[in-house]
Amino acid sequence: MKKLSALAFLFIFAFSSAQVSEFEKADSKYDRKIKSLYKKYPKPNDERTKQEWLLTEAKIASYQNALEKISEEEKKMITDVPPPMAPKITKEAEYETGKAAFQKLLNEAVDLTFLNFAVNPYKVTLKFILDSKGNAYNVKVKGNNEDVNAFIEAGFYRIKDKGKWKPAESNGRPVLSVVSLPLQLNFSK
Repeated sequence: MKKLSALAFLFIFAFSSAQVSEFEKADSKYDRKIKSLYKKYPKPNDERTKQEWLLTEAKIASYQNALEKISEEEKKMITDVPPPMAPKITKEAEYETGKAAFQKLLNEAVDLTFLNFAVNPYKVTLKFILDSKGNAYNVKVKGNNEDVNAFIEAGFYRIKDKGKWKPAESNGRPVLSVVSLPLQLNFSK
């Protein structure tokens, strides 16, 4: 049993590292290309603006592709099967250091400066499934801007291993649940 647990831990660790590296690759590629663009066009002009937009679109597409891969991998890892009838939850799922600490971590993990996006506060609903072991998957973000939502979802995966979720309980037993968090995030230009 210990070997199986160790193997599962290694698989989850490798998977979560791969998730974050996809986002880091997209960031690195964008940063390299934008620096090159700024060397070529040191002063703002129409061509530079056009190229900036194309690079931004490429970064957004990279993030969305990475999120799709994550979603497919998560479907393969699901271990809890929802019961035919959902148990009555007696204690809601919670982040180990509280909602405010989670929101702060998430806000710090999302960098939208390259989008020149500054809607404060940006209101979203973050929704995910939390299994009985505290593993989060099937993360979805609902807000007014799909591109921003994708970066918030990616931010969730970046901080996923920086804290632990306590699963919901039904009569003292941990159970699978859907967590829905309304959040207000602040982004600066």
